[in-house]
Amino acid sequence: METGENKAMRRSLCLAFGLGMLASGPAWAQATAEGAARLQAALEAWQPSVGRLSLDEVDAVTRMTMIPFSVSDWQVTADGDGYRVAVPGFRWLLSGELEEHQDPTVLSCDAESVRAVPTSAGTFILGSDRLLACRVGNIGRIVAKSRRVTGTVDPGAPANTTIVVTFEQVSIEGGTTRVPTIDRLELTRSAKAVADGRVDLDADITIEGLAYPFPDGVGELRIDRILFDCGMPGTDAAGLTRSAVALMKAERRKTDAAPDTIGPLRDRVIAGLGKVGTTTLTAAGLQAKRNEVSIGLSSLAVGFGYRDFDRDGAGITLRLDMKDLSVGPRWRYAAWTPTDSIMQVSIEGFPFWEIFDAFLADRPADSQEDQELFRRARMRLSVDAMQLSAPDAALEFGGSVARVPDAVNGWAGALRLRLTGIDGLVKALQADPKASQAAAGLTMVQVLGRQTTLPDGRTARDYEIVIDPSGKVLVNGADVQALVPKDL
Repeated sequence: METGENKAMRRSLCLAFGLGMLASGPAWAQATAEGAARLQAALEAWQPSVGRLSLDEVDAVTRMTMIPFSVSDWQVTADGDGYRVAVPGFRWLLSGELEEHQDPTVLSCDAESVRAVPTSAGTFILGSDRLLACRVGNIGRIVAKSRRVTGTVDPGAPANTTIVVTFEQVSIEGGTTRVPTIDRLELTRSAKAVADGRVDLDADITIEGLAYPFPDGVGELRIDRILFDCGMPGTDAAGLTRSAVALMKAERRKTDAAPDTIGPLRDRVIAGLGKVGTTTLTAAGLQAKRNEVSIGLSSLAVGFGYRDFDRDGAGITLRLDMKDLSVGPRWRYAAWTPTDSIMQVSIEGFPFWEIFDAFLADRPADSQEDQELFRRARMRLSVDAMQLSAPDAALEFGGSVARVPDAVNGWAGALRLRLTGIDGLVKALQADPKASQAAAGLTMVQVLGRQTTLPDGRTARDYEIVIDPSGKVLVNGADVQALVPKDL
């Protein structure tokens, strides 16, 4: 039987062994050239490099590359019981040119150095707390009180890498005197290797405690938390990056390139994307005050996704969710102002490949070629969900329409609409001398509706809307165009 003295001695030995393991850290052996090569290969797969290009060439590649990329090569060298990682600067195109002659919005950071420590499991742990120069194009330079890098690299099969960059007490300094401030900014990038050299990419930007003063000191916008999440599974990151560089070089020697060279290169860039992708932007705790008006939202979410992406088209989904909208001071139509909403629209047969091709070719969005493209596309638009809720009113909308080549207006289909509370809104508008036109228009809508009683006793108006191939729009069987006065 074990004595108390033996137990105490055994506990002391266990404690000493545990403290020794903690003090030694996760490293189990000296760093090696082989380990450096494995780590470097995993990092290059996580974020491919465009090689050694001039700054002007990097800018050109940035405009046509839809994923983050390194602007020079990774370098990993053994350093005692760990590794020194020379991290190249990177670029990430957040959005293209919104208007002609407007630069795209690009997140970029300069080169840096981080420390990597191997673990007994064959993975590497990355870390650094040095400040780094980053900026958001069109907006300004990211200035932070502190910054740290953490991450895990697993070069195994499948390779899996996640790196997080966190900034504390951030301001964005641009050309204006008033700049947004952020309590915490976090960039998370992960990549997991899958079949055929492709990777599942995911990139998040988290912003906490955003405060943005409006110009002229008339108010500010505050948001508790913003999350931008971009997922691109099955992306050929390395192939896409190489093709973008080749396309940039071919574009710059157009006069010498064969006419059929640039088109196939654009196709190779687009083919680097996976079959599906999602992007969501979620904001929580929004408060905006401007002069004497305030607007609040508990949450706002905007989402975009594509699926079945190939040359024949793709399915896309757009979604918007809004909760707890409040406006102050209260106005006379607050009872009919939506406070919550859900909207989701899906489109099948959307010419996504051609849209990317036009973007890479730098064609204007309203070009004759693109207009013809949409006329030819066999698209079907479905309103999966549209619900707007107000204290004394509601709107529900659904149905689908499709492109019909022989249709007068190009579309045909059927939609459903239910309006609850419209009768009360019409009465309120009729009592307002400044809303006579709105009251007249809404009265016609009211008359066209088929009255129904809901289970809770409220009355509603239902509308069956048919868009006829002949060009007619029928609402509950009535031709709307015939009802509208000619002088309107």
